[in-house]
Amino acid sequence: MMPLSVANQTLLVTCGVDRKTSGEALRLAKMYPRQVAAFVGVHPSEATKSEGTGWLRSALAEAAGLGEVGLDPTYSSAGPRGAQMKVILEELDMAQKAGKPVQLHSRGAETAALDVLGGFELSRVLMHWLESEEELPRAVERGYYVSYGPALLYSKRLQRMAARSPAGQVLAETDSPVPYRPLGAKGPSLVPSVIFRLAELWGMRFDETREALLANSLRFLGLVEKG
Repeated sequence: MMPLSVANQTLLVTCGVDRKTSGEALRLAKMYPRQVAAFVGVHPSEATKSEGTGWLRSALAEAAGLGEVGLDPTYSSAGPRGAQMKVILEELDMAQKAGKPVQLHSRGAETAALDVLGGFELSRVLMHWLESEEELPRAVERGYYVSYGPALLYSKRLQRMAARSPAGQVLAETDSPVPYRPLGAKGPSLVPSVIFRLAELWGMRFDETREALLANSLRFLGLVEKG
C-alpha cells in the first residue's frame, strides 16, 4: 500500500504477515499513531506455519485493518481443505465482526478468493495487485478497491486492467519485488510514476489523479465517509 500525504503529513500503512510481524506493526502504530497505520493477519505463505488465529481477534481490535491475507497456491494448497482456506475463513469472519477493512492477496487464486469473499459482508475490500482480467469485472461490480503498483509501468495486462478500473475504486501501492530497470528503482519511490501512468490511462491530470487516489485510500481506511 502507498504512503499517504495529507496536509503535509505522511501516513504509512504497514502490513503484518504472521503473529510476530503483526505485533511489530502494532507496536509501530502505538509509538507513532499519527504516522503509522497497522494491518494484521496471516499471509498465505505463512498459513501452514501458523500458530492458528486465536491471537488475531485481539490484535485486529487494535489494528486499522486485516492484511495482508488471502490465497496463493505458490506456497501451499489453496483448496477448500487446505490450511490457507481454513485461515482465511477465520480471518474474514473476524474482520466482518470487527468492521475492519481487508487487504487481500489472490495471486493464482483470484476466482477462489472472490468466491470466498462473496460469503461475507465486508464493507471495504482491497484486491492487492489483482492479476486476472477475467475476474476484474466481478471485483469492480462488488465495489472492491483494486491496487496497482510499479508493475503497472511495464505490464500491458495491468495497464489494460487499470484502464478498465473505475477511478473511484483504485489505490496505488508500493509492492515492487523487482526494480524497474529504466529508472533503477523500486518501492515507494515509484509511486509518483504509477500515478502518472494511471493519469495517462484515464485521460486525467496528474494532480487530479493523485487526489482521487488519496480520497480512495482514505475511504478504504475508514478515515472519511464514502461520497
